[in-house]
Amino acid sequence: MKGWRERLLPNRSVYLLLAGTLMGLAHPPFHLLVPSFVALVPLVLWLEELPDTVESYRQARIGGFFFGLVYYTLVFHWLLVALIFYTWMALFAFLAPIIILSFFMSGMVAAVHSVRVRLRWPIWAVFPIFWTANEWLRASLPQIAFPWMQLGDTLTNYPWLIGAADLVGSRGLSLWLALINTLVALGFMAYRSGRIGRLLRPALALALTFTLAIGYSLIRSRNLELRPVASLGVVQPNVPQHIKLEDPAVATDSALRASEVLVRPWIEKESLDLVLFPETMLQVYLDPIPSLGFAGSPTVDYWVTSLAESLDADIVVGALGVKNQLNADFVPFNSAFHFQPERGRVSQYDKRFLVPMVERVPFIPPEWLAGIPYMSGSFGVGDLVLPIEINTERGQAAFGTMICYESIFSPLARHYRRNGADFLVNITNDSWFGREVWWSRSSGLSQHPAHLVMRAIETRMGVARSSNTGISEIVDPLGRVSHKTELFRSAAFVADVHTTDVETLFVKYGDVVGTGAMIAAIFALCVSSLAARKSDVVVEV
Repeated sequence: MKGWRERLLPNRSVYLLLAGTLMGLAHPPFHLLVPSFVALVPLVLWLEELPDTVESYRQARIGGFFFGLVYYTLVFHWLLVALIFYTWMALFAFLAPIIILSFFMSGMVAAVHSVRVRLRWPIWAVFPIFWTANEWLRASLPQIAFPWMQLGDTLTNYPWLIGAADLVGSRGLSLWLALINTLVALGFMAYRSGRIGRLLRPALALALTFTLAIGYSLIRSRNLELRPVASLGVVQPNVPQHIKLEDPAVATDSALRASEVLVRPWIEKESLDLVLFPETMLQVYLDPIPSLGFAGSPTVDYWVTSLAESLDADIVVGALGVKNQLNADFVPFNSAFHFQPERGRVSQYDKRFLVPMVERVPFIPPEWLAGIPYMSGSFGVGDLVLPIEINTERGQAAFGTMICYESIFSPLARHYRRNGADFLVNITNDSWFGREVWWSRSSGLSQHPAHLVMRAIETRMGVARSSNTGISEIVDPLGRVSHKTELFRSAAFVADVHTTDVETLFVKYGDVVGTGAMIAAIFALCVSSLAARKSDVVVEV
């Protein structure tokens, strides 16, 4: 009878431990360059060395799960670090996605092994397709989609390498990196076998794959014409999360006072088109809620309108939205409100992509959770809206709003660009991801803003980010970051946001690579299943 180690741990687990560790080093906060191109090599070598036996299928499943546990624990450990200050359920919020994603990885690795054994298709074709299909699945599950920090996103610290994202998007880069990793593994296997002649083909394929993508990116970065489209003021009031949770009124007052001090130097000295304040800076409902006898927040409304007039600029600020219903009930929203001088509040955008468990519990009606501690995620899902048009000194411009982790969803950015947006704004509250002391700062603080580099390159639009406690920044259409603020410090800056006149292939056609990889993976599994059935028939005869 096998011991627990043989049942739970894969053979040669050091390969998988190395692969998972290297994947962790490729992502922020480490963001090392080389691991992106070699992290999956040990996994590919491990797969290629699996024998063609019944036991090998079990090994593939266990090995994929083990690799996933190491990989996702290193990348998503911030879930535990960020939430443990607020609730014991942080442990569940951490373990649940890690285990679910590891099961997905287990299925992916087992599928690659199955197709390789049954169809004898080359690993350089099978592995990148199934890796990308797995990422597509993670990004497309209804209500629990989580395309956070996929393989292509590991290169966001090196925007000059990923210009091809405007053609294929983040998952196209994931397929490219998975292919490079596979070719490196094949080259290593050829070298290790002592047959130098077999090294030539993977070496040439690797050189071609690498050169085409990097060459395009370098040419694009030199020839793409950028133009300033608007002058923005970005405010970072730095209100700690524990205050926002304990006393929303105090948190709102603190944010207003800090903001008044931060923007005072701009009055009559800066020519601004738009000023950004972070997500839920105003922790109040601006509109009345008759069922609660709540009359709204006219004082706060007046404050923002007066500030817009003093700055002679439009303002976008995060607050709580509400939709009253006929049955004396109401639906809350995480919203971004647009104010204009003299006109006051002119529009509202309600967040569409809600954080699972925190803002909305997936698949469970909100009314079922009433009264259950830490299970009150009942925010409504907002409607898809068109970009907001503003008048600037350079003429009219339009921007699309992304609240918090909506920055990780490329379809929203594509929607804005296809409907005339010139730039994107991201208002967020990253104070969830840590506190001022160094040991409490999680990797989420650096992983979250990294996605904006990919959105900027995919759409070739500039992005402005206002974060409550940082990082606030500007990203240009080439993915270059500027005006980056310090964490957990009050800050404000003025900067131009740039755009281009390009409608990229990715904006036009979307995630063709990811969708194509999923279709190809399903086709491969179907053919593999048919081949297995035919093999069983032959054996029976």
